[in-house]
Amino acid sequence: MARLFNFDYKTPFFYMVTLKRLPGLADFSRIAEDGLLVRNVITVAFERIISTFHEKWRCIEPISPFIVMPDHIHLMIKIKPTPDRVALGVIVNQLSKALRNEYWRVVAADAATRNTPESAACAPGVAACASGVAACAPGVAACASAQARGQCRETPLPARGQSRKTPPRDILDKDWHDWIVKRDGQLATFRRYIRENAMRAALRRRNAKFFGAVRRVTFLGREWFAYGNTDILKLPVLQAIKGHRATEPGSTEWRHLVSSAARIGPGGAGVSTFMSPLEKECGNAIAKAGGKWIVLSPEGFGSRWHPPREKERFCALGRMLFLSLYEASTHKPTRKALYERCHEMIDLACEKLTPSV
Repeated sequence: MARLFNFDYKTPFFYMVTLKRLPGLADFSRIAEDGLLVRNVITVAFERIISTFHEKWRCIEPISPFIVMPDHIHLMIKIKPTPDRVALGVIVNQLSKALRNEYWRVVAADAATRNTPESAACAPGVAACASGVAACAPGVAACASAQARGQCRETPLPARGQSRKTPPRDILDKDWHDWIVKRDGQLATFRRYIRENAMRAALRRRNAKFFGAVRRVTFLGREWFAYGNTDILKLPVLQAIKGHRATEPGSTEWRHLVSSAARIGPGGAGVSTFMSPLEKECGNAIAKAGGKWIVLSPEGFGSRWHPPREKERFCALGRMLFLSLYEASTHKPTRKALYERCHEMIDLACEKLTPSV
């Protein structure tokens, strides 16, 4: 996605960066049922690259914390206040290249040792570790011992189907996401979010569908009826989005709000009624950027209520939470009452939550 307009990305802030794996590649790690991260040879190689990256780029602090998930990587990058600092985009692009080269080196080394007799204990190599084959289940230990026995070669061979002169294929989506940590108290929240990422992933897998249960939650100092993934309320970024129906598509206000929504990203959620054309466009931008939705509903959730069809998939993925201040009623409220309820809830969110940036 585009970086924040008119912001100097050389500014010495903390930045939470999310890199997404491209489809068709081996998992970078595996998440066990108990929420522990199971490492494989790719994980170990990536951790080595990331933990030593600051030695080559002296304008940043050691990258910490970070986590290598099966299909994405979260990193906390701090740019030092030094005269020779460079933009965040340069740092991330160079790190992506280093990870790309290391990925194909590991894959090539695995391919070269796959059919040797002495590699039988870890025969499938990367694939085995990624899929949790018992022989390689311990992750780091198994693969490290394989390296010690010479089963994982260090020679940088080209991947299968590539010549030595052909640049290695990208492994990370160029559309990476960043969040600038500027507010007091945000840093600890983002660090906790990174460290607990594997545990949350296991929880989402155990609860593939968030349907059928209406709970009571406290949010913004009020009691709400909740339907969906209530863990969304624990995300580090919850941003209120209020878009007037009269706002013209393509206007300055329209572009600003949509751009702000797109920047929420995987570590946050937009809070809105998502009813006006502008709010719906913001919802599309949030979804595309990997973020989550908190939908403020002017009606309660009856016993047979379920999300609208277009939102059902997001709810099943744990990316959507529906909240309402109102109990379900057999009598449908008037249009005026629904309008007033929407304004009450979104105005409360705008008052209490992070302003749009």
